[in-house]
Amino acid sequence: DHKRQSKQSLQQRNDIMDNDRFRQHSGYERALKIQKIILSSDITIVTTTMPYANSISFLYGTKWQTNSPALPSIAPRKCQLKCTKLDDVCTTFSACLKGDEVDTAQLIEACKAHLVFMKNGGNSLRLVAKDLESNLQKAEKPFQKSPKQGKTLSSLLEREREAGIHNGSKLKEQSAAMGLLWIRRSLAFQLELYASLIDQDGPHPRDAAYEAYTKHLSPFHGWTLRKLFPASLSQIPDRQALIAQFGEVTLDELNEEYDSEVVTKLRSLVIALGPLLSTWERDFVRLDLEDIRRV
Repeated sequence: DHKRQSKQSLQQRNDIMDNDRFRQHSGYERALKIQKIILSSDITIVTTTMPYANSISFLYGTKWQTNSPALPSIAPRKCQLKCTKLDDVCTTFSACLKGDEVDTAQLIEACKAHLVFMKNGGNSLRLVAKDLESNLQKAEKPFQKSPKQGKTLSSLLEREREAGIHNGSKLKEQSAAMGLLWIRRSLAFQLELYASLIDQDGPHPRDAAYEAYTKHLSPFHGWTLRKLFPASLSQIPDRQALIAQFGEVTLDELNEEYDSEVVTKLRSLVIALGPLLSTWERDFVRLDLEDIRRV
């Protein structure tokens, strides 16, 4: 009898412990759910004005606190997304503008990072990447010959102009000016494509790419390129697939948090490219180097 009572007592204690575990687990799951809502929302004032555990209790209310076990303290989950290629592009382009001048060495470094990033965009952007690579070689070779004299974009362009290698606004094919002109046009095209991905309800990336191509590249392309480029752009996948590619994750791994992080990075890239491209174009217009011939 004594053994039977001890066994029953042990079983009751285990039942109580199991019930406690269940309640704690339930509370923990609810905490994680609230945490996910906080991290995915724009309302960050709750998590910045009070400790995280208190903010969860605040969201649940007093009634819940009295009827449920105390929540464990949960630190905000750090996203494990490692989109290093996109990070490199954002960092390098953000450092190109020095006041109202463009740093040439930094610009070339940023374009190289962007080339690596574009190659990560799949077959649909392969032709654009190939074009960028060719023009990057044109821009880098003259700069490397005398980097001090071409420290800024404007000084590099002025040096070529004063050397008389161009025929007015008709640029020499193998020149830094020609390479940089086409890189700028390509980046203007890319900027609009990236901007279209920021809004989840925006146009299909393929449609955004067609519109951007028509605006920034098509006016300067001959018949052949005006057939090749749209054919290449027709392979652009939907928004989710592009976000996954740029975030260096699979479609199965893509979630709301990863999507939000990639969008934040793309937004910072768009913000950096806007004034950079404006200054870039200003230097070309000022020096009468806007070659509008078709190729």
